[in-house]
Amino acid sequence: MAQSKRIRFISFLQILGVILVILGHSLHEYPGDFHQFWFYRMFQTVRMPLFVFISGYLFMISMVKREYNVSLVDFIKNKAQRLLVPYFVLTILTFVPRALMSEYADEPVNMDINSFISSIFFSDKLTIVFLWFLPVVFVLLCVSFIGIKLFKNRLSLFFLIGGILSIAGYFCVNQWEWTFMGVGRTAELAVFFMCGIAYGRWKPDIDFLLGQWWFGGICAAIWFTLFYTENLSGIYGLVCSLSGLAMLITLAIIACEWQLGWRHLEGYNYMMYLLSWFTCVVSQQILHHFTDFPWWIYTIIALLSSIYIPWSIGKMLHRYSASSRSARSILWLLGHNPHKSSV
Repeated sequence: MAQSKRIRFISFLQILGVILVILGHSLHEYPGDFHQFWFYRMFQTVRMPLFVFISGYLFMISMVKREYNVSLVDFIKNKAQRLLVPYFVLTILTFVPRALMSEYADEPVNMDINSFISSIFFSDKLTIVFLWFLPVVFVLLCVSFIGIKLFKNRLSLFFLIGGILSIAGYFCVNQWEWTFMGVGRTAELAVFFMCGIAYGRWKPDIDFLLGQWWFGGICAAIWFTLFYTENLSGIYGLVCSLSGLAMLITLAIIACEWQLGWRHLEGYNYMMYLLSWFTCVVSQQILHHFTDFPWWIYTIIALLSSIYIPWSIGKMLHRYSASSRSARSILWLLGHNPHKSSV
């Protein structure tokens, strides 16, 4: 695939992934338990696997591009600034407002030191629940980096060990019991991260299937069938997620070939992810206390505002980053390189 097509392929997957994540968060006002809404449960099987897959894929193509010649200290420093700095900054800055506005929240937050500590270190107690993904990916990146460095000359052994451990983590670790820094979710999602690494390593060899519409159709049929078995635990859940993931990758490849996508959103998917909690809360939980619209109105408002308000903020910050120290500082605190173009 040509360089421009590769970039478009990555951008399409990134934006698709973040839109699916935001869409899930935008269903909060669905009457009853939105977690049981069939539409939510359907794309819930693929949205976080896709997000994690993309992270593994980008990690691998970055390592290949640099010929695996990156120091551990530089790697950890870079990923900590990218992932952990916004995680801690947004969590700490949001704690007090979140506690003061507990009357609007489904899960109130107490204004005490124990709640504050829990909101930072435990994935089921986070001030901004959306951010659990950041420490999870940080751990996956660091562990994978060390593994590739150790087995640099024997990558097949790295994939064998990593594959076995990640599959074991998926079947054996309960994500809701291991909540410290998202350890349980790290173990559960590692298999999709390994799939992303494998795809980054052997993409040209794999695309002879993933680039075919008929293969995407088969994967879609498997995904749809397994979803309606309503037995998404164990091997059924894994196969359902993997088939849905393959379906979305095929969609991205075909969209890239047809020059489709969301070009105006490219480069701002991370900003959308980081700031979407604020727009979702304002447009659903707070707005709902003062208005009485049908639930789908709140969903549309939340979805569109969570895409385009962070996008606008990102555009503005990058526009003024060359001349404004404040803009550069905000970008850095949000995990962005203030000296790099957003696209």
